[in-house]
Amino acid sequence: MLGVLILLAAAPLNAPMPRIDAGSTKPVAKFSACFTQLEDRSGRAWAYLPSAHGGTFTDSGAHGAPASYWLQVRGVGAATHLRLFTDGGQATSPAIEAVEQCR
Repeated sequence: MLGVLILLAAAPLNAPMPRIDAGSTKPVAKFSACFTQLEDRSGRAWAYLPSAHGGTFTDSGAHGAPASYWLQVRGVGAATHLRLFTDGGQATSPAIEAVEQCR
């Protein structure tokens, strides 16, 4: 117990907060197809890193990307949980708009 308290005390206070932390009634595959189609149609770079129950979309490291994003997509039963992190401070971004449109 003491070890847990020490780790919590040492945790950074400025951990990134998601810009979007929401769900979708669409399954992972359907949401992912919508998101990638929007990214492709807009000519934006994206990559997908799969995991056991979903994956992460990102444009991190892409040449010309105005601000990087990391979109975690996780299947929760028939629904999908979404968490979007961005390194830009703007109120909206193409990634935010794409997530909102595909939800």
